[in-house]
Amino acid sequence: MKRRTFVKNLAKAGLVLGFPSIIPASALGKDGKVAPSNRITMGSIGLGTQGINNTKNFSGDPRVQIVALCDVNNTEGRQYYGYKNNDTRGLRAARRQFGENIPCFNDFRELLAQPDIDAITTATPDHWHAIVGLACIDAGKDVWGEKPLTRTIREGKVLRNAVFTSGRIWQTGSWQRSRLNFVKSVELVRNGYIGRITHIKIGLPSNFAAEVLSPVPVPPGMDWEMWQGPAQRSYYNPCRTFTRWRGVCNYSAGKIADWGAHHLDIAHWALGIDRSGPTEIVPEYVEWPQNGFSDQPRKFKVVFYYENGVEIEMSDMNRNGVEFFGTRGKLFVDRAMSFSDPIDLADIRILPTEDRVFPVRHGTHFTAFIDSVIDRRITSTDIDVAHRTNTGCLLGEIAYRLNRPIKWDPKKEEIIGDDEARRLCDRAYTAPWELRA
Repeated sequence: MKRRTFVKNLAKAGLVLGFPSIIPASALGKDGKVAPSNRITMGSIGLGTQGINNTKNFSGDPRVQIVALCDVNNTEGRQYYGYKNNDTRGLRAARRQFGENIPCFNDFRELLAQPDIDAITTATPDHWHAIVGLACIDAGKDVWGEKPLTRTIREGKVLRNAVFTSGRIWQTGSWQRSRLNFVKSVELVRNGYIGRITHIKIGLPSNFAAEVLSPVPVPPGMDWEMWQGPAQRSYYNPCRTFTRWRGVCNYSAGKIADWGAHHLDIAHWALGIDRSGPTEIVPEYVEWPQNGFSDQPRKFKVVFYYENGVEIEMSDMNRNGVEFFGTRGKLFVDRAMSFSDPIDLADIRILPTEDRVFPVRHGTHFTAFIDSVIDRRITSTDIDVAHRTNTGCLLGEIAYRLNRPIKWDPKKEEIIGDDEARRLCDRAYTAPWELRA
């Protein structure tokens, strides 16, 4: 008998072993509260800034109980990180926030071996996304996974196929889909209120202006070998590792995949092509750093061409957000606001009979995931949508690294006629880690 069934039966009988038979109303789910036996039990893997924030959001949902934590960082923090507020991440910080008695693990595989965990929230560095995601699916867990979906296109295909065949629930943290201003903008575009879309401009933040950093000793409590995992081996420096790892190609594609996962997702969603992709990707400008530890471009501009005739320009030299240009007007949206020309678009009421997008019943991307876990319905950013968006971003990275156009078949999901570019859709792993097909 599973633990939860056992507890339910005891509760019905008015018994709890070793305790009085008077059970508080909250334990039985009275007065509008959710009984612990009916909560979604969740483990959290990766407890940096984003991981702790995500776990906070889930722990605030009365339908969720955080039951296990995992991170490779168990240092004192302040002494080693080299940045302000440096005691707010890692296992020590997580225990302070979510309970000193919660089981904690250094290795995600040990967490996944624990019984009675329904779902996992993961927020590891990008180079870990595929392996951790696959391990969660293999363990029979529903997954909230941070974006971008994976570090490479091949990893994304493998992970998507595993989710499809498993029947598990997957949601990627592209939370802009749950913001009302993004939803309204998408619906305005989909229903033709600015006419036929001709092109879109996406603005992203720039990659880090990285300083020169020297190797330093790995502090006690930091499992640097596990942090690197499948990535190629390199030196340790806390500023590079904890705050600026997205400046290193070994671990991430940089801002084009980080913020691109948000904004290209909105563009594809509005066009109704979020299960497809571009046919040609053209790098128009790229500027590489001359020193420092980062090997991500300082400036870049990439243009994506689609079968429907739309062009999407993605650059860190554009205003941060998504701007749609149509035959009847234009519309800009970001996380703070939206504005349009003509200006009265914001007053338009989208009717129930028009093209509407995924409803978020409880108002946030986090509660939407729990809705899907309970109802077993498709999530607002499911695995295929996340993979397609990430593929577009990574094709942009491949194009500017090779500094030449590349052609893509969105149906076969293959690069056409360029073996060197095709090889960049995959990467070598450091043993003993491997990507199972």
